[in-house]
Amino acid sequence: MSDKKYDNDFWKTEDYLVLWARFDQKLVKSKLMPDIERNCIKHGIYYPSAYKIYQQYKFSANCLYFHHSYAVRDIPMGQKYKKIALMEDYKILPHTIQSCSSKIICFFMEYKIQPSEHAMRGHHEISLIQFEEGIPSMIYDELLEVTEFPYDLGHKQICLY
Repeated sequence: MSDKKYDNDFWKTEDYLVLWARFDQKLVKSKLMPDIERNCIKHGIYYPSAYKIYQQYKFSANCLYFHHSYAVRDIPMGQKYKKIALMEDYKILPHTIQSCSSKIICFFMEYKIQPSEHAMRGHHEISLIQFEEGIPSMIYDELLEVTEFPYDLGHKQICLY
């Protein structure tokens, strides 16, 4: 049975990325970044090209850190998206679809967190995403903001596709 309030064409591609939460910038600077650096020193840098890009963009304008859902395939850093939409029960709400040029700067491995060249299929991880025309208000208005560790995920999702 089809419900017209949902648009599910995005499922036809495996390039979509579902965002569960965004990280507060203070938490990124006080906890996430120091953890990344500590892990890179302790365990070595697994992906030097991703680490270099992370260093270049970690404080860039219009960039935010996100916790994203399970990737349906290995998504490479540099992946670009053209649309953004609010989701309910993992279904896109058509009235929320907006044009939105965005790009994955890099991903971060969940275990021994450090920059990675791709989101690993089947894993939910952290990503650094840049929005070319500014961060859409939907992200601030609808997505859970993580302000402390550990954290629980919100019930709203946003999809980039």
